[in-house]
Order: sequence, then C-alpha cells, then structure tokens
Amino acid sequence: TTPILDFNFFILHLNLLRTMVSCGCCSSMRHELYSPMFDTVEPSSVKIKTGSQVLDIVATFSPRPRWFYILAKMFLAAWAIAIMHSSIATYENPSFWLAYLTNQGWVFTVAYFFCSLLSASALYLAKGGTMDNLQGCGGLLVKSTWALFAIALPAEIVIAILFWVLEFKGNLTYVSVMTHGGGIFLLVFDGFIFSRIPLRMKQFLLFETFSSFYILWNIIHAFSGIGNPNTEEGVDDDDAIYGSMNWNDDPGSAGIVAVSTLVVLNPIVFLVCRCASRILPKRLLNIISSDEVDDTYDNVESMETV
Repeated sequence: TTPILDFNFFILHLNLLRTMVSCGCCSSMRHELYSPMFDTVEPSSVKIKTGSQVLDIVATFSPRPRWFYILAKMFLAAWAIAIMHSSIATYENPSFWLAYLTNQGWVFTVAYFFCSLLSASALYLAKGGTMDNLQGCGGLLVKSTWALFAIALPAEIVIAILFWVLEFKGNLTYVSVMTHGGGIFLLVFDGFIFSRIPLRMKQFLLFETFSSFYILWNIIHAFSGIGNPNTEEGVDDDDAIYGSMNWNDDPGSAGIVAVSTLVVLNPIVFLVCRCASRILPKRLLNIISSDEVDDTYDNVESMETV
C-alpha cells in the first residue's frame, strides 16, 4: 500500500500547489511560472497599467560601493574554498568524498561564491548598467550565478535538515557544522543581503534536478557493488552511502525518504527561500512603459537561447 499512499500524497501535493498558485495572493508566483526562468521584470508590479519595474542587473549582482562588496564576496569565496579544502584534507578516503550529498552540495556552494565574485567583478569592469548585460558572456555569467544560487541555498537547507534529523550521531567538528548549516548563513549574506537576488518559481526545476540526480546516483551506487570504504566491518549498512537510504536491505524506507524529499521537503524549502528573497527591497530600474516591457521580454528570451 505504500506506493499507493505515496502516489496519492503526490497528487494531493500537486493540487495544493495548484491552489496556491491560482489564488490572488500568489499572482506573482503565477507570473513567474509563465515567464522565463531568469525573468528580470518584477512580478509584483507586472499588473500596473502604466508599466513595470525591471531588475537592475548591475546593481543586483555588482552592488555599490563596488570595492566593499567585491572584497566581501572574495572573503566569502575564500572561506567556502577553505572549508572544502579542510573537508577533503581531513577525509579518510578522499576518493569517496564526492559520493556524499553534503559534499556535492558544498561544491555547488563554492561554485556559486566563485561565480558571484566573477559576476561582481565583470560587471564592474564592463562599466555598463543596461539590459545588454544579460546577453553574451556577461549574461551567461549572471545566469550561472543566479542558477547556482537557486540550487545551493535550498540544497544546503535540505542537507542540514536531513543531517540533523536522520544522520547526526553526536560527533561535531567545525567543518561538519559549516557544511550542515553554517553555509546557509554565508549564502544568505551574499545572495539576499549583498546581492538581493530574487528566486523565481521556475528555478525550482534546477534544484529539483540536482536532487533527482543525487538520488539516481544513490540508487546506482547501491546496486553497482562500488561499496563504501567508510563503512565499518560488521555494520549492517550493506555499504550504503547513508544508512537512512539503504536500497538493498530496506528499499521501502529508502523510497519514502527519497519521495518525501523530492515531493514534500524540497518544494517547501524552495518556497520559503523564494519568499525570503522578497523580504528586502530589490534593486530596480525606473518604471518603464509597456512597449519597453515587451522589449525587455525580447531581451530576456534572447538571453534564454545563449
């Protein structure tokens, strides 16, 4: 009966999301679902008859004073890289380091900080402040930063929840704390406070894809015979990466954890992150006319093809 219950819960979850999106208070979510993934038009003002407000890409990803924010982003990037180096250096089996969700999530976190620093520096050197910055190499860099943030922040939150609820066994180190919760604060400072990056509903697909690929890797590992060099002899985990997802000995529990994460936990966490991204005021360009909004959408759509 478990698969039937899971399927019914999945349908209930979809209906709940559909109801939330269709209600008037979620008009901005509805707009985001029908807009490009990296939409620069602020959905909260789309229905203003006189025009709409557009995200100021330069002010968002390379805020002023430039020297202060670039130095701050450099510090955060170096901090994240140092944590990753310490994690690998102190790991008993470095070749198996990337097998864990925690470490894969941290790779995306480091990649975000690196791209965030590059975006801030590139937009500063470009000396431009128009929508043209969303095209070409500059646009690709901004989109990469935006996408990595949409993956890294909710991923770090989900990883922290799963670790403290399912995997924590009483042993803590500095690296363990930072990779299971501490990194969330670094991401919030850079993405929400420094850069004011808004998360869009469609970007949930990026985060869900990351999660799905890890679960697929977890299943492949379980049935491939690769083994787990960190498993102690005599421990009945069947070389599973995580004891809570033992596909060989307890596929039912592993399936429940996987489905619950993808269908329940991930959407809730992403919605919370999306709402949090709208707390602080965005850095916007002036109100523009409807014709200019159409031009903006043309630019964004061309950006999508880059």
